[in-house]
Amino acid sequence: MTGRIFEIREFALHDGPGVRTTVFLKGCPLRCAWCHNPEGQSPAVETMRRKDGASAVCGEDRTPDALAKELLVNADIMEQSGGGVTFSGGEPLAQAGFVIAVADLLRAAGVRCALETSGAAPEDDYRAVVSRMDFVYQDLKLHDADAFRKWCGGGEGAFGLVLRNLAWLRGSGVPFAVRVPCIPGVNDSPADREAFLVLAGPGVAVEFLPYNAAAPAKYRMLGRKFPLAEPER
Repeated sequence: MTGRIFEIREFALHDGPGVRTTVFLKGCPLRCAWCHNPEGQSPAVETMRRKDGASAVCGEDRTPDALAKELLVNADIMEQSGGGVTFSGGEPLAQAGFVIAVADLLRAAGVRCALETSGAAPEDDYRAVVSRMDFVYQDLKLHDADAFRKWCGGGEGAFGLVLRNLAWLRGSGVPFAVRVPCIPGVNDSPADREAFLVLAGPGVAVEFLPYNAAAPAKYRMLGRKFPLAEPER
C-alpha cells in the first residue's frame, strides 16, 4: 500500500492541540470555489510553476511504514507539547485505508492523531478513520444542499453525507470542533453564522475562519483559473 501526499508541515500550531506535524494528502471529491489548497484536489502528481520559472512537484508516494518513520522523528517534541500528527488535504478520507495504516503505527508508538475533514466521505470510511483519532476538525462549508452543490460540488448527495457523518461524530465520543471557512458574499452573513451554529449542534465549538486571500496565486501556479473573483487588495 502507498499513499500520495503533497506536503508535510512540521511545527504546525493551528491544526490541533499542541505542536503538530500536519500531513497533507492528495485527492478530494469536492471542488470548493475558494479552495486554498488546489494542489490537493486531484490525486494525480502535478507541477506548480512560479512567475520566476521555478517549479515544484506536488505529489509524493509513501508507504505507511516510511511515512510513520518520518513522522516519528519529532515524537518527543510532540509529546512534550501535547501535540501529535494531523491528517489534512485535500480530503484525507479519500485515502482512508492509508490514513488508517499510518495512524495505527503512530498510535502504537504513543503519538496522538487528529483529522481535518470535509466529511464528504463514505460513512464506513469516515467512522473507521475517526474512531482512530484523538481529535477531529469537521468542516462545515455551507448550511443548505443547494448552496453546497453550487459552491462545493461533490454530487447530488454530498451535503446529506456530510450531515450524516456529523451526526455520527456527535455521538462518537471523539472530541471535535467545527470549522467554517468564511467566504465573503457566500456564507459570511450574520444569518449564515447563526445557521452554522444550529447545524453544528448545542455545545459544539465552532471556529469561523477568515478568508484566505493568498489562494488565487496557487491556481495561477497550477495553470488554472481561480473560480471566485479575486478580492481587492
